[in-house]
Amino acid sequence: MHPYKITSHQLLTKRAMTKRVEFCKTINGMFEDGELDAKLIIYTDEAHFWLNGYVNKQNYRFWGSENPNVSLAKPLHPQKITAWAAISVKGIYLQFFESTVTGESYKQLLETQFGATPPHRTQEVFETIHKVYGNRVIGLGYPKFAQGGLEWPPYSPDLNPCDFFLWGYIKDHCYAENPDTVSDLVVAIKKVVSNIKDDMLEKVFTSFRKRIDFCTNSDGAHFENIYH
Repeated sequence: MHPYKITSHQLLTKRAMTKRVEFCKTINGMFEDGELDAKLIIYTDEAHFWLNGYVNKQNYRFWGSENPNVSLAKPLHPQKITAWAAISVKGIYLQFFESTVTGESYKQLLETQFGATPPHRTQEVFETIHKVYGNRVIGLGYPKFAQGGLEWPPYSPDLNPCDFFLWGYIKDHCYAENPDTVSDLVVAIKKVVSNIKDDMLEKVFTSFRKRIDFCTNSDGAHFENIYH
C-alpha cells in the first residue's frame, strides 16, 4: 500500500465550467487563426512567501511502527513578503510588496512599469491598463469595462503559468538556503527566478497550450488529475 495525497480544488459551478470552455475554445481559435501569438501573452499573479517556509500541516507525515510524538514549533505571526510576477515566454518580472497588493499599489506599479492582466479589478486599474493596452487585455471583468478584450475564466489557476508552474517552482527551491530574514528570502527568490532558463519557459508555455485542450476536453472540469 502507498499513501496518496488528496488534492483540493475550488468548487466549480456549471456556469464557471461553461466559461472555462468558452475561453479555451476562443483563445485556441485565436492561436490557430494567427490572431494571437501565445508567446506574446504576459500572465500575472501574486503569492505570499513566509519566512518560516509555511507548509500546510496536513502535509506532515511520519511513517513508523510507533508514534514518535514529534512536535514542531512555529511563530504565531511569521514574517512574510508578497511577490507579484509577470511571466511570458521571454522572461519573468518580479516586484515585491511588504503587504498584500491592493488596487492602488497595483495601479502605481502599472504606471511606473507596465500593464498586464489585472488581479485587482478596480475602475482605476482598468483605466490605467486601457490607456496602454486598449483591447489587448485578458482579464476577469475587463471586457465589460472596455467593451473589448478577452474575459479570463473564473476559478482557473490551472490555466495561469504563475499558478501551475512559477509559485510552486520558486517555493520548492527558495528555502533550501534557510533564509534568516525577509531580505534574505527576497534574494533567494530572485536567485531561483534568475536560474529559470529559456527552454524551461518554452516548456511551460507549451504546457499552457496542452492545458487549454485538456480543459476543453474535460468540459471545463478540473483536469490536473489526468494531465501529464
